[in-house]
Amino acid sequence: MTFFIICAIIANSISNEKGGDFLDKRETTQAFLSAMRASYFNNTAKTSADYLRGECRMLSFLNIDKERQYQSGELAKHLNITTARTAATLRTLEKKGYVTRSVCGGDKRKIFVSITPAGSRFIEKKREDVCLFFDRIFDELSESDRRDFIRLISEITEIAGNMK
Repeated sequence: MTFFIICAIIANSISNEKGGDFLDKRETTQAFLSAMRASYFNNTAKTSADYLRGECRMLSFLNIDKERQYQSGELAKHLNITTARTAATLRTLEKKGYVTRSVCGGDKRKIFVSITPAGSRFIEKKREDVCLFFDRIFDELSESDRRDFIRLISEITEIAGNMK
């Protein structure tokens, strides 16, 4: 969802630069919230929003290094979710055959998680669907607007990261 928030901000920023209208911070925030509300109620970004949360988010993370195994506590920390949410998500993913859990040698308290080939195929297909969705959006923008988009999203991500 964070990605869509940033997209709405950028879209608002670019359109206001072109129109010459100046928005103060509060007007920008209000315009952004309106854009997000419209996107939410129209289900415009459902495909990509699903990719960024829950099961898909966990699979995306595990798919970065397919050979690595993680303990559930590590996953919770990396994904910034509770250990209870992590355990519930892992149970669901395991039932679907997308992850495996294995006991660490002699210590039965240590459980390691890894993505399966089926999980990897599933998340790569989801990623391709999201890419196609954004390809269609970016087809409607000029190269200059796409460059502005990347520049602004990078700046906003850095600013937000520094606010923690």
